Amino acid sequence: MGFRQEKPAGEGRMRGAAKPAHSWAADVGPGLVTIASDNDPSGLATYTLAGAWYGFDLLWVCVLTYPSTVALQLIAARVAAITGRGLTTNMREHYSPLFFYFAVARFVVANTFNIAVDVLAMGIALKSLFGGSLAWLALASGCASLVLQWGIDYARYARILKWLTLAMFAYVGVVVLVDVPWRLVAIRSVMPRVVWTEGYMTMLIAVLGTTVSPYLLFAQAEQQVRNAEGRGAGRGQTLNRTMQGVRRDTLIRTVCSNAVAICVMIAAAATLHLIEQTPAGDAVQMSRVLEPLVDGYARHVLALALLGSALLALPPLAGSAAQAVASSFHWERGERRDRRIAYFLVATMAIGMIAALVLTAYHVEPVRALYWSAVVNGMTVTPVLVLLVLLSSKREAVGDLAAHWALRALSWLATIATAAAVFAHFVLELP
Repeated sequence: MGFRQEKPAGEGRMRGAAKPAHSWAADVGPGLVTIASDNDPSGLATYTLAGAWYGFDLLWVCVLTYPSTVALQLIAARVAAITGRGLTTNMREHYSPLFFYFAVARFVVANTFNIAVDVLAMGIALKSLFGGSLAWLALASGCASLVLQWGIDYARYARILKWLTLAMFAYVGVVVLVDVPWRLVAIRSVMPRVVWTEGYMTMLIAVLGTTVSPYLLFAQAEQQVRNAEGRGAGRGQTLNRTMQGVRRDTLIRTVCSNAVAICVMIAAAATLHLIEQTPAGDAVQMSRVLEPLVDGYARHVLALALLGSALLALPPLAGSAAQAVASSFHWERGERRDRRIAYFLVATMAIGMIAALVLTAYHVEPVRALYWSAVVNGMTVTPVLVLLVLLSSKREAVGDLAAHWALRALSWLATIATAAAVFAHFVLELP
C-alpha cells in the first residue's frame, strides 16, 4: 500500500511527494483540526438549535469554556511530549483496565456516531444541491471521504475543500445585517443564565460536548508523540520551545473556532428566536438562519458549509478513533502498526456509514440526529477528562515536569462543569 512515514518534527517537514492519508491516520494532529472540523455539521446544528430555542442564554458556554478548552489541549500535548506516548497508551499504563477500556470505548462509540451523522449531513447537503436519494447520496459521500483519506494527503485536499467552508462566514454576515441586542449579548456572554429544565440541561450538555471536543485532545497528543520522536528525550529547551509553539497555535485556533460558534448562535437567536419565536423542542430549518443574507440561496450556502466541514472533520474523527483503539494494544510504532491503524480507520468509517443508512431508513430528522450526537459527546466526555487531568499530575507519568497547577485548575473546572450538567439532567429526569 506504499506507506510512507512522516519525518519527525526535528528533521523538518516532508518534501516532495505527499504522504497518503491512510498513513496520516496514524498521526492525526492539531494542524489538521481547522475551524471547519471543530465546527462540523454536528456543531453547526447544535449551535443553531441553542440560539433558536434559548436565544442568547448559552453564549456564555463558548466564552467561559475557552480557557478550560485551551488548558485541556495543552495538558494533552504536554503529557504526550514528555512521555513520548499518546493518551491511550499512558492511560493504559497508569489506570486499571476497567477505567481505561471504558474511556476508550466511550471515545470510539461517540466518534463513530459523530461520523454517522456527519455522513448523513453530507447526504443532506448533496440532496439540497442536486436532488436524489438521501441514502445513496450519504453512502456515496461517505465512500468519497474514505477514498480521500486513503489515497490523498490530507493537507493537499484540505487546501481545496477549505474554500467550501467560507460559507460559514455567512453567519457573520447575518449577524452584521440583522438587529442584534448587543447589550444583552454582552451580558449573556459573561453571566451564565441557567434554566432548571430538562430541555435546557440537555442543550447545555450538547454545547459542552461539541465545544470541548474529546477527539481534539487525542489528536493533539498524538501529534506531539510524532514531534517527540524527532526531539529524542523531549525535555529541556527543545520541549519549552515546542510547548510555546503549541500554546500559540492552540490559543489562536480555539479562539477562531469559538468565534464561529458564537456567530452561529447569535445569528440563530436573532432570527429564529427573536423574530420567529421558535419554542424549545420544535423542529428547526437551519437554512432559515442564513436567509437575511442570501435569501433564496440559503439552503445552497448551508449545504456547502455542511459538506466542507464534514469532509474536513471526518479524517480527524476516524483517525483519532483508530489511533485510540490501536494504542489499547502493545504494538510498537512502525509500518505494521500504521497498517493496523489504517484498517481500524476503514472499519470505523464503514460502521459510521452503515449507521447513517440506518438513520435514513428510519427517517430520523437530520438536525435532531446531529444534535444528539453532540449530546452523546457531552454525556460521555467526563471520564476521559478526569483521567487526563489526573494523568497530568502523576509523577510516574511526567516526572518533575508535571503540568502547571493553573492548567489543572482550568481543566478540573471544565470536568466538573460537564459532570454537573449530566448530574442535573439526571435529577431533572426523575419523577
